[in-house]
Amino acid sequence: MENEIIKNSIKNIIILINFIFISLITTANSEPIFHDKYYPNGEGPFPVVIALHTSSGYKTVKKAVKGFIKSGYAVYTPDFFKRHGLSHKNRFQTWTKYRLTIEKELIELLEVAKIDPKVNPKNLFAVGYSNGGYWASFLAAKNYVNASASHYGVWSWPRTHNGYPARYFSKDSNPLLALHGNKETVQKIKYVWPQIQKASSKSLRLKYHIFNDAGHSWDCKSCKKDGYNANVTKRSLDMTLKFFKENTIN
Repeated sequence: MENEIIKNSIKNIIILINFIFISLITTANSEPIFHDKYYPNGEGPFPVVIALHTSSGYKTVKKAVKGFIKSGYAVYTPDFFKRHGLSHKNRFQTWTKYRLTIEKELIELLEVAKIDPKVNPKNLFAVGYSNGGYWASFLAAKNYVNASASHYGVWSWPRTHNGYPARYFSKDSNPLLALHGNKETVQKIKYVWPQIQKASSKSLRLKYHIFNDAGHSWDCKSCKKDGYNANVTKRSLDMTLKFFKENTIN
């Protein structure tokens, strides 16, 4: 009887220690960065796409949701600007002052997605637009997602120290699809091309396509830079969906 009491006491102490430990971890870690979640009809679990916005802010990622939902993907849209007071004016700090912090926040969000009962944790993908293309490249290069797509992404930004995602890549990187336009006026092809070549020399799983008739923000009807291109918008989505399907785990 005495031994049983001792055993129960030890068991209760262990439970209490575990509870305190978990509480401390929870308190130490901040909440995940703000994000919205979208799901197709049905119970799932669905493959998930982390859709990453441009330097014009969170509102620009909304256009990405419909195409992926229609194709059976859940979509998470993190706002990686809001917490750090970032905007178009100080966007360069994305790759300098806040680079390491944003890396950790996106990794944390993927962990949140993995335990979402409507998400299949084996099939995680990312798509990024302009600024977001940098982060989509990071997530694939460092193996946090099955595959990523960078649409008119940041590859070369000489006014920053770290705005070169080619540095993330290695022979062990997961697949990336880099889509760019040769009429770019923001991320000009003459600067971007050497960086894509550098990344592809490090990773044989990197694929790229240069659209002859596209500039920056080809999927944005209201954007003033370079202009909307309906044909390239459709082609880029179709190519991305095909690429993700090729890298889906059954």
